[in-house]
Amino acid sequence: MNPGELTQLPNLLSLSRVPLAGAIGYFLWQGDGTSTLVATILLVVAGITDGLDGYFARRSGQVTELGIALDPIADKIFAVILVICLIWFRDFPIWLAAVVVGRDLLILLGGLFLIDRKNVSLPSNLTGKYAFAWLAVLLASYVTRFEFGIRLLTPIVVILLAASTIGYMRVFYFIRQGSSPPVFKDRPWTRAIRLSLVVILSAMYLVRFYQDVI
Repeated sequence: MNPGELTQLPNLLSLSRVPLAGAIGYFLWQGDGTSTLVATILLVVAGITDGLDGYFARRSGQVTELGIALDPIADKIFAVILVICLIWFRDFPIWLAAVVVGRDLLILLGGLFLIDRKNVSLPSNLTGKYAFAWLAVLLASYVTRFEFGIRLLTPIVVILLAASTIGYMRVFYFIRQGSSPPVFKDRPWTRAIRLSLVVILSAMYLVRFYQDVI
């Protein structure tokens, strides 16, 4: 690994999610309305960095083994820190925290195992990206105490987390056996269905958020 890779923009964006989680926890601890707004904005910023790190890595030709490993690890550290804060300050359910943290630890240990034994990083998958994105929105719902968003997104997040975990386990199995994992082919019709569902869910969420919170 080249230490200079840590200073590349995509990797800095990934790493930024760790201090952002600490900052969100601080503002949740403050507890007033302004602090809640700041915590929500920081959560949105963290979600944006999760999309931008991969975008800039591909655009600048800076897709590296370090970046491939760093992105999901940063996601998991971010989620664990934030979930712990929400348990203390927003009554985040323990069972859901166990699902999120347990899944992240399982994937992290699997990734570290592959790096140690195979010198190969466990790459993030598309379902995992969606799982993290909707988890961030669910966490934002807890931050803002948006009950409709919590009810709407909890089952969706659990399903996505389960699906992404199966995907990671599948890739782990193939790499451990010394073979290349199957490449996901994102066909136009599957992309259209996925994006349509995202638009519908986002519209439902934003309309009710405007009615109930703003």
